[in-house]
Amino acid sequence: MNKHELAWNYMKQKESFEVTEVANAVDMDIETFRKSVKRLEAKGFVTVVSGPGVAGRPFIYKVNASNDAEPQFGKGGTKGSRRIERKGKTGQQLIWNSLRINRVATISMIVAVTQVSARTVQRYLHSLEKAAYVTCRRPERKNRSNEDRVGDEGAWVLKRETGPKAPILRRGEGFWDQNQQKLYPFIEADGNK
Repeated sequence: MNKHELAWNYMKQKESFEVTEVANAVDMDIETFRKSVKRLEAKGFVTVVSGPGVAGRPFIYKVNASNDAEPQFGKGGTKGSRRIERKGKTGQQLIWNSLRINRVATISMIVAVTQVSARTVQRYLHSLEKAAYVTCRRPERKNRSNEDRVGDEGAWVLKRETGPKAPILRRGEGFWDQNQQKLYPFIEADGNK
């Protein structure tokens, strides 16, 4: 829950409130919260009940009980009266973040942390390997029975860490690195580009 949502919950519990009271209660910048309250007022979620809104005599607001709708907070914008939702981080970005943090990770570890499907993680990692972003330390499989192989998993090692933005896969070409504004082509199996 972000601070705007905390503030909204606080306001709903109060008979009336001042901007500074709520901003202090949720540890938010007063001017930022003042703008938020003005937006809520413009959308009909709160109304001024008293006060001239000057230094020493601030506006006193109350939440409109007649408005059953809840305001939406967080990322997103509006286009006319319709709200545009921006998606969260992509699966590739979540995988990239996990690699940057851990430097060495297994597919199951990345799946557990990111909640991205194992198939998606595996495909992205194999593509990153073809562009020399990562290498895989695969477990030794010679002279081992199937029972001994259970649980063996390759460890993926980050070799090229270029920044916070995930490289974007360009099928058949390589990866567009958003951080360096550069295309890293796939490397052929024999090591040549």
